[in-house]
Amino acid sequence: MTLNNIFIDSNIVLYLFDTNEPKRLIVQELLSAKPTLNAQVLVEVGNVCKRKFGFSKQQITLLWSDLINDCSCAEINEHTIKDAIRLIKKYDFQLFDAIIIAGALYANAKILYSEDMHHGIVIDETLTIINPFK
Repeated sequence: MTLNNIFIDSNIVLYLFDTNEPKRLIVQELLSAKPTLNAQVLVEVGNVCKRKFGFSKQQITLLWSDLINDCSCAEINEHTIKDAIRLIKKYDFQLFDAIIIAGALYANAKILYSEDMHHGIVIDETLTIINPFK
């Protein structure tokens, strides 16, 4: 796997903090492939870390810095949001999932790793959503 071939969802990143070692190891392997993510993923990860794990602002910003250093970060712009709207209309995705999927398409990713989206679905004949834990 090389840069921009894979995109990673927030629910995958969050397994870095899980006690389930097999899942954590899978996530570490995915992150070692230098995947792409976007600001939506960072915001979701930060929100869960604050709410569920009690992370401080400093811990969240350090995590964001690490993720930005270890991954490619695709921007969210007008094109991304317009594409998210198109994806919602075409596939009936949830709002924030559509922003992540649009980001993956914008980054020319071939695989989007997500645990809670439609495993195996192919978006626009170019992007496949895969649950890495199946």
